[in-house]
This record gives sequence, C-alpha cells and structure tokens, in this order.
Amino acid sequence: MKQDDLFSGIKDIPATTGPDALPHQALRIREYVLSELPADLTAVARQEMTYADLAGKQCRILEEAADALPIGDIGEARVVQLDLLFMLNGYLPAGPEAYPQPLLDAISAQCARHPSLDPHMSYELLIDVNSEQWQLHGHMRVFSEGELGLLERDFYLGHHLAEPAVRTAFDLLSSMVSDPSPDSLAPGLEEAGRKLDTFRVDMARYGKLTKEAFNSFRKYHMGHQDGPRGASGAFMPGVQLLELVLVPPTEEYEVYLDQSMHYFPVWSRPLIADWRGRSAMGENITDAVLDGRLKLDQDAVTALLGVLDRFTDFRMVHLGVTRKLIPEAFEGAGGMTRRTIAAQSGERNILTGGNPGTSGFSVRNVLTNAVYRLLAARKEIESIHADAN
Repeated sequence: MKQDDLFSGIKDIPATTGPDALPHQALRIREYVLSELPADLTAVARQEMTYADLAGKQCRILEEAADALPIGDIGEARVVQLDLLFMLNGYLPAGPEAYPQPLLDAISAQCARHPSLDPHMSYELLIDVNSEQWQLHGHMRVFSEGELGLLERDFYLGHHLAEPAVRTAFDLLSSMVSDPSPDSLAPGLEEAGRKLDTFRVDMARYGKLTKEAFNSFRKYHMGHQDGPRGASGAFMPGVQLLELVLVPPTEEYEVYLDQSMHYFPVWSRPLIADWRGRSAMGENITDAVLDGRLKLDQDAVTALLGVLDRFTDFRMVHLGVTRKLIPEAFEGAGGMTRRTIAAQSGERNILTGGNPGTSGFSVRNVLTNAVYRLLAARKEIESIHADAN
C-alpha cells in the first residue's frame, strides 16, 4: 500500500521551518528518535540487536544530554517528553525488566519540573504534539521504517486532522443546550450532521490499513504492564464531548470516564468533567428534547435524527475497522449490526470481556456500548415525536 492511499493530501500540507531552541545536547535526543530509533527497533525485532544493546546506546545519548535535562520551558519540555517516551515505548514488547533506569529517571525529572506532563505516552503527546511538530518542522516521530513509517505517520496525523470536525459538531450542539433558539435549531443540527459526515469519512480511511501494517506499530502503543494505559483513540476528546452533549452518561459510561480522565489531553480534562456533570444533570440534547425544554419542529427532528445516525455511522465504521485490524478481540461475537447491538440486554462490562486493546478496556464492549447508547437515544426521540404526531 502506498502512503498516499491512506490520507491523500497530507503530503501537501505545508510544513514551516522554525529554529529549534533546545540546547544541543537535547537536540541529540530528538535526532536519535527521528533518525535512528526506527532502524534500531527493526534491528531488535530481527534479533540483530538486543534490548541490552539498545539500552546501552540510548543511555550514552542520555548521558550526553544530562546537563540539558530537565527542560525549563513547558512547550519545549513536552517535545522532549515525547522523545523520551518514544524511546521508552520501544521496550514495551520486552516488558518492564528491559526499561533502562536512566531513561526512567529522565522522564521522572521532567515530570518533577512540569507536573502537567504525562509520565506515559498519551494520546495528546503521540497524536497532537507529534503532529504539531510535523506541521512546524516536517518531522513525525514513528516507530517504523520506510513505507510502514509513512503509514504510521498518516495514522497519527489523520487523527489530529479529523478532530476539528467532531469538535465543531460538539460546539454547535452545546450552544443549543445552553441557549436554544427555535429559528436556528434545524440549520445548526444540519451543519453538525455535515461535520460528522466529514469526520466519519476521515476516520473510515483507516479501513485501508492492513492488519499486518497496523500491528507493526500497535505493539508500541500498548499499556505498560501493571502500569498506565496506552495511547489509544479511545481517548480522542472530541468524540467524548460530542457524546456527553448528545446523551446522558450511563452507569457503564461513567466507569469509562472514571478510568479515562487522566488519559485525555490535558486541555480537555476540565471541559469533559464540566460536560460530564452538566449532562448527568440533564443538560444534553436527548434529555432536553424528551422533557420539552428543546422544542423541535419536523425539520429539526429530522436533522437531529440525522446527527444521531451519522454519529452512529462513525461508531459502526470504527467498530468495523477495529474488527478487521484486531479480529481476536471479537472472537465468537457473531454479527455486529445495528439490529444485533440494539437487541442487547444492556451495556456490557468494559473492564472484562477479552482483549483489552491499547486503552486497557474490552475492545468489543467499549465499541458496542457506544453504539447501543446512541441507538437507545434515537429510539426514545423518534418515539416521542411519533406519539406527538
């Protein structure tokens, strides 16, 4: 598969060139992660280098950079943290016993200076900080070499570029909950639906990835043994904000939020917490329609059902892509259609049920629960308006 087949047009996004303000010693870490780490990990996978050899090489680089760490500026520190965690995650296939202590010490020193830094590879670092650096300097941190490295780059950048569409849909719906205006409800809902169409199409492109290509870098995204969860798309903030403004959190979704809050991007945590509380108290589209606070004419009802359908379409696409790339997480699951999911007796426990995925949750149960909640909300809204007519 050629890299242009995954996200056409990404290579046409201009990257500006700006000076690096980091001390020379810290730049050596960056140069290593960008230029040498993928080849070293390939050599380890081919048994041409041992993890002990890898640790020895990296520790020498860290020793050279010791006087430059930790970094004082938070922006620069985030980029250095990304580089250090890329080095650390290269040891995930071997387990904690392979982690070099000097590398762990460097990461801890960074966190001591800047408590807001994630001490583990997070969605924000892997996707957002990484993509921002690509857009600034034309370099993306990846674990893979060659064509696989380009696919991996597109995987990260594609998530980053897709986020604004779902965030815009959230902004449109949250304004309706806060200040409903009958004259603007249908157009706003229609625009939210169009944004979700864009988001679904963007995310559906991952279906072009082969299982082999995906698994070549997925092994570096897994959670640490008996430690933090991995950097997973389950922690994409816009998707959670959109769900909270659309439907009230269920008991099982509350479990997910309890377990996930420290893994969302730092900027989004207070916003998600705020909308979690507001949605639980009824400040969401579904409750507002059901109790009559949000009065919809037929055009607005049609547009709202379209929003729910498009969000469900995304969830189903995500489910289908994940089932293709991680089939072992769905063994014995049978059919995965809207009808079969709607017919479930309820949501399923996300902390059990097989393959935990990079997020540490049951892959199948997290994804089918999300579809189940949207289908249940759609049924309620459709039913109340059918009765009214």
